[in-house]
Amino acid sequence: MPSKMSGLMLAGIAAYGTSTVYTAFTAVGGGLAGLSTGRSVSNRGTSSSSQQSSRSEPSFGTSTTGVCVLGAAAAALGVAAAGRRSAGRQGEVSRAANPRKFNEQLPCSSGPFSVTVGKAGPSSFSILIAGLEKAGLTSALDGDGPFTLFAPDDKAFEAAGLTAEAVLAHPDLVTILKMHVLPGAIVAKGFKNQTVETLGGPVTMRKGVKGVMMNKAVINKADVEIANGIMHILGGVILP
Repeated sequence: MPSKMSGLMLAGIAAYGTSTVYTAFTAVGGGLAGLSTGRSVSNRGTSSSSQQSSRSEPSFGTSTTGVCVLGAAAAALGVAAAGRRSAGRQGEVSRAANPRKFNEQLPCSSGPFSVTVGKAGPSSFSILIAGLEKAGLTSALDGDGPFTLFAPDDKAFEAAGLTAEAVLAHPDLVTILKMHVLPGAIVAKGFKNQTVETLGGPVTMRKGVKGVMMNKAVINKADVEIANGIMHILGGVILP
């Protein structure tokens, strides 16, 4: 409702500004014509009439110019705001027209669908993808969901001291990866101190000085929208 009211107000301002500009320019034209006629008559009249007409001109001209400027500014603001709203709606339609599931999003380490964290370059998830494939969990992430995936990128595995070979050879690979998947969609607004039940068991979500943590892994980027859920990028790996 507030956004609709704001839209109506801006539309009203634009319409009022346009009307004011039209009225002001009409007044200017009429005023100038009248002043021209007044000068012609005053030239044939007395000197005092000419002086009175001359004194009245600056006041009329300044007032009309002020109205024109204010009206034009209001109209321009209304049109600009309408343009921004239209562009925003088009952007939303564009995003909605390109849904991507987890298995389509994760390989995007470059291009328009890549995901960046802060000032770092696009995140790469090659280790996570390899682990999901070996654990047989790829098909599960192709489901309708919704799912929440806490996705450690390659830098997160490196920070945990885990190479691709070590991850793939880990005896608890399936359990560890399942601890990164949660049934249902939890967005950042739902982050709080709680225990969430992942597919691999309970994981502690806690708000701390470094940010929101899943066990000891910090969420570096939240709310990456996916067609069948939501993804949060981790700076570490959730371990039992």
